[in-house]
Amino acid sequence: MAGVAELGSPDRVTPSPPSRLRRLAHPVVLAGAVLIVASLGLRVPVLRAAYFVEDDFLFVGDAYEHDLTLDFLFRVHKGHLMPGGLLLTWVESRIAAYDWTLVAGVTLALQAVTAVLALRLLRTLFGDRPVILLPLAVLLFTPLTVPPMSWWSAALNGVPLQLAVVAAVTAQVRYARGDGVRYARAALGWAVFGMAFSTKGVFIPFLLFALTSAFLRPERRRAGWLRGMPREAWDHRRVWAWHVLVLAGYTALYLSRAHTAEGEGASMPRADLAVDIVAGLLGRTFPAGIVGGPLRFGPVPSTGGLFDPPAALVAAAWTALAALVLATVWWRRGAARAWAIVMLYLVFADAVPTVIARGSVPGVLQAEPRYVADAAVVFAVCLGLALAGPRDDAEPYRRGLPGRRLRAATAVLAGGAFLVMSVVSTEAFRRTLSGDEARAYLGNVRRALAAAPADTVIFSRPLPERLVLSWNGERRLSHRVLAPLADPALRARMRVPVPSESAKVFDDSGRLVPAAVDAEFARLPEPGEWCLATLDGAVYWPEPIIVGRPDAIAGLAYSAARPTTVTFEVSGHVQQIELRATADGLVHFPIPALGKGLLIRVDDPSAGVCLKGFAYGAAVPLGSPAGTGGRVAPDDAPAPRRTGG
Repeated sequence: MAGVAELGSPDRVTPSPPSRLRRLAHPVVLAGAVLIVASLGLRVPVLRAAYFVEDDFLFVGDAYEHDLTLDFLFRVHKGHLMPGGLLLTWVESRIAAYDWTLVAGVTLALQAVTAVLALRLLRTLFGDRPVILLPLAVLLFTPLTVPPMSWWSAALNGVPLQLAVVAAVTAQVRYARGDGVRYARAALGWAVFGMAFSTKGVFIPFLLFALTSAFLRPERRRAGWLRGMPREAWDHRRVWAWHVLVLAGYTALYLSRAHTAEGEGASMPRADLAVDIVAGLLGRTFPAGIVGGPLRFGPVPSTGGLFDPPAALVAAAWTALAALVLATVWWRRGAARAWAIVMLYLVFADAVPTVIARGSVPGVLQAEPRYVADAAVVFAVCLGLALAGPRDDAEPYRRGLPGRRLRAATAVLAGGAFLVMSVVSTEAFRRTLSGDEARAYLGNVRRALAAAPADTVIFSRPLPERLVLSWNGERRLSHRVLAPLADPALRARMRVPVPSESAKVFDDSGRLVPAAVDAEFARLPEPGEWCLATLDGAVYWPEPIIVGRPDAIAGLAYSAARPTTVTFEVSGHVQQIELRATADGLVHFPIPALGKGLLIRVDDPSAGVCLKGFAYGAAVPLGSPAGTGGRVAPDDAPAPRRTGG
């Protein structure tokens, strides 16, 4: 007691070190630690097989396109307001662009912290009872959380959200037990932390309120849940008012930043797609994953396989879950509340937001586990509440339980089957990952940029579809997503290329090769002519519409008796291009302006310039089926002659 008096805090009593050590040496705690280590060890091969893909490239490119400003952090990315995630991408990318060891290490560390805090949560809520090993195993090993962890872009939302839910619920339990109002502030802080990484963080306060009103107030635990909700809201109105204010502030902030989504926000969902998404997520993906499935994956996009559980597994999952719900409701007081919380969370925090955000685009969203992965945390907590109830519940059961041996045998068989299926499913998912392909591509890019001369001119080109889908538009161009691997000077030239007779582009394998033009507009001399016809040394084409996009390139084939220049003009934009003395020259240059019509003028008609051809379009590798083969003039073009003189 002397130690307590010296502490001087009315909120909590810190156990003495020997007592804490004895608790950590408890067999249940040691078993939980073994589960944590085993689960992390199972995920390491998954992270080794994964690599950067899709939005990962966009995040790295954005980190080098923007300074670390509030405007950058608080922009909406594909429906997500995620300043914490953008901060993490910016820091990791600026430390080392496309360093998978760094990214995977941070992800695994966050997963480890979540696992340790999950064990602490279960011990805080239920005590050091063997029953906590079942929900802990579900949370640690469910395949629902494996695919989102392996894809960096999904992990930026999902893993911190899981951490926030675990920590917020732990703090709320401590507050509800009277350990001090600082735990209420901690729960609110963790809710804000969750919102900083995922829009689903807005559901954390609702989850805390549901758990508190249903289970965490011993004096109202036997009262009706619905009748207890208004009492909870009134008795602790200051705490819940802060949650309401935070939700209102987040909503206002999101709406004020919605315009930064670049047309990627939510739209009116289609009814048929909405039904498919909800039925797939809640009817197949979640039940199969929460029992250890899906055992098989397909189809396999670049981010890894999608859930494709056999019909027999789905039926078995529903049978097992139904038996679990019925058995716990039969024996355990309050079990129905726990399962109601799980269902409400799945519907309102997972299914409805997914339908709103993605329900207008046909696809396979119903097989994407990342949309319901966060519900695994809620399921684990509610599973513990349905099986045992809080440790301060004096009368948790309606009737006498079956014998201890029968309960132990059932738990071992169910837990063992779950672990075996989870290991099989996780390994099956690992085999669907194609990280080696992206790793080889970026390896080639690194080597090419390291060997490139200081004056290399690289025109922009979209990354291959297998790495970044085309619907990402200009954000997938090489001058954005590959420039971070170049030194600062070359990075600047990649963003603003200059005219060059040795221009390069990245091919589909990541190597630098000569550039060509996938012509949208091209002109060659008339049949029998050697050069383009000019008037006073100029040629004008009124018909082409110039988009001026970053991956556009123009090519001018020419010959010249001595060095000179030509002036290129479109819609008031004027640039001068140097020509060398040659019989067979080809210069590529960008056209950054928007407009219609092109003018090329020879600045010195006495320089013996012959304009042998012109083409405008997208930059492609020389020799590709879409390219001009590097030539914009007839193969049998004769020796140069003066034009427009």
